[in-house]
Amino acid sequence: MRKLGVAMGLCSALLLVGCGTSAPITVGSYSLDSATHASQTNMQAAIYTALKRRGWHLQSDNGSQIKARYNKQERHIVDIQIDYSATDLKIHHLFSQGMNYNAKKSTIHRNYNSWIKNLERDISSELSFNQ
Repeated sequence: MRKLGVAMGLCSALLLVGCGTSAPITVGSYSLDSATHASQTNMQAAIYTALKRRGWHLQSDNGSQIKARYNKQERHIVDIQIDYSATDLKIHHLFSQGMNYNAKKSTIHRNYNSWIKNLERDISSELSFNQ
């Protein structure tokens, strides 16, 4: 009987671990291929369009670095920094609330990674559309 209890406990623990919502944090990045030409202005416009489409709010832009915030129902808040040039960009996590962010483990709620991938996809689409 004791072995059955231990086995059930282990199965429960494995189920809980498998159903976790944390995932390794993604640093989003995008680079144009050498055949594609864009300007800094095109990249900036593509980022602005993608941010707006996905519900992000622009907080600042100094011409090569954008800071933006996503606020989902006042429960999940994320601040990101997008470093960009005419040929590439990188998206970095700055701050989050309600997203189970763990700096030591470099993990965050898996939805964050989806939000970043959606931004990358929209920026890429916008750039290819404007070529």
